[in-house]
Amino acid sequence: MNVDYAICGTRNSIIGLPKGLEILAKGGSALDAVEESIKLIENNPFDITVGFNGFPNLMGIVELDASIMEGKTRKAGAVAAVKNYRNPISIARKVMELTPHAMLVGDGAERFAKALGFQEEEILDELGIRNYHNIMEGKSLDIPPEAQKLVRELFMHFDVHLKEVMEEYPVKEWYRKLSFDKHGTTNVIALDQDGELATGVSTSGLAMKFPGRVGDSPIFGAGIYCSSKVGSACTGTGELAIRLCTSRMVVERVHQKIAIEKAAEMGILELKDLNEEGVLHILSMDKSGKCVGVTNKSGLFHYYADSTSEGPVKKASTYIGL
Repeated sequence: MNVDYAICGTRNSIIGLPKGLEILAKGGSALDAVEESIKLIENNPFDITVGFNGFPNLMGIVELDASIMEGKTRKAGAVAAVKNYRNPISIARKVMELTPHAMLVGDGAERFAKALGFQEEEILDELGIRNYHNIMEGKSLDIPPEAQKLVRELFMHFDVHLKEVMEEYPVKEWYRKLSFDKHGTTNVIALDQDGELATGVSTSGLAMKFPGRVGDSPIFGAGIYCSSKVGSACTGTGELAIRLCTSRMVVERVHQKIAIEKAAEMGILELKDLNEEGVLHILSMDKSGKCVGVTNKSGLFHYYADSTSEGPVKKASTYIGL
């Protein structure tokens, strides 16, 4: 399989992929296609897993993570726990291009963004605020009853009585009790007409996360990795991808001449080593434009388009039961 250019993304990427495809068709770079695709997804107020209106943390504050990586040079930029800026993917690219660093976090990332002229703004509108309070009150978003008391206790006593709350609800149990499938990430991988690959990831992370929690999305080797031969990215339970270095391992296996499908499948099968609950969806694309999605949760899918396509096409991701 060889195409002039190609782009793929996870299930919420349909908002942005047509723009990325247009950029590639005009001879634009993979980096531009990735960034512009993700920006549109971040700007979508109805996608509550990324950018504007993304899921807030326990205190009702949206903290965003994003990363971008160029395959040929393996240059990379990331930001984590960014508040009040809706397009962390663009800030991450500036980290890659303008600094000697690979990652900036929190206040430092925000100062950097402000210095470059990015617009500081309130990230939650009325819809986002309403979603947050609905979670707090257990009114919607399918939060299980056993998690409702935990959420309210954590919020109401977070600063004053956090120690006591943590004694009743050990931190390691929080995610298990709050695992109501309210997390999400957008992953985009692009191949341009020069044969260059780039990968980008953006997310608001796990809903109601502990402030300062950072998942796999901005961590190179975990939630994102890209070489001149293949790009790979993850969505799902970020802590699992961090511990397994999933994206880097998929890329390395392809370099060892393992087929891309098998390389991604092996990434999912490694979850058995952890023997813990969690979801992982691996999206990978090689320099020929071949794209695969593999997951341990049934029903997941991704989108793909190339130089022979009229637009992005929905593709079922391969399900592997563990």
